[in-house]
Amino acid sequence: MLDLTRLPDAALAPLARVVDVVLEADTGLSPDRLMVVGAYCRDLLHRALGLRFALTATHDLDLALALRSWEAYRVLAVTFPRAGTTGVRFRIANAPVDLVPFGQIEAPPGTVSPPTRGEPMSVWAFQEIHAKALPLGLPGGRTIRIPSVAGYAAAKLAAWLDRSAWGETRDAPDLALALHWYAESPHVLGRLYDTSAGNDVLIAEAADVPLASAHLLGLDVAELVGPVRLGEQLGRWPGKIEVLARGLHVSQSPQWPTDQARRVQLIEALTRGLSAAAP
Repeated sequence: MLDLTRLPDAALAPLARVVDVVLEADTGLSPDRLMVVGAYCRDLLHRALGLRFALTATHDLDLALALRSWEAYRVLAVTFPRAGTTGVRFRIANAPVDLVPFGQIEAPPGTVSPPTRGEPMSVWAFQEIHAKALPLGLPGGRTIRIPSVAGYAAAKLAAWLDRSAWGETRDAPDLALALHWYAESPHVLGRLYDTSAGNDVLIAEAADVPLASAHLLGLDVAELVGPVRLGEQLGRWPGKIEVLARGLHVSQSPQWPTDQARRVQLIEALTRGLSAAAP
């Protein structure tokens, strides 16, 4: 499904520069504890899937850091100048970079309170996403981590629930893109037709391949995050379904449905996949 060897050095070079500078700071961090997330991750996954249509949203570079204590973050916070007012954005290698901490410093699980920020922030399932993330080789020889498509979708699911509660709908197009990736993937199509589990999903969705692909994405997200994390979100999901459906667009793809009712069906199929593994 994903072929990270498709990524040209030019696409990875800005990330490699930031990673080099971060690791040169005296933090004790190793490359495998760094994971690219957010919009830059989205763009890399899009290219690694062999897709070339333009993505119009932001291209911000975010790095998630798997930490055992706050000491490494404090070192980074005094090494790099602040950028913006979020408390986690710094100027690194001449670029604004969000440094998102997670790991053993979470309290409670899924929540962190960076010393540079005045309020807690959600990192729901980041530990599970990181545990099943893929190795991403960078120019210069370092290897960090990048979420799978299911991991990316899991993070966006949580972001949608958190931000849409306050009227912010920017995560809906990213969820749509993950659904589109599955619907257009030959690998996913093979799973649906060539495995017994995939056949079961196809039957459940009356052989409607886009709905079956959405269902399969829900199953994959549920398996990745595990029953405890899944149980934390299912009661809230999908929030206001009509609002999500309106924002669920992939503007550059002619295959993506413009019909509101069809988008609701895709959300419902995704929900069936998530719910199938509910604790």
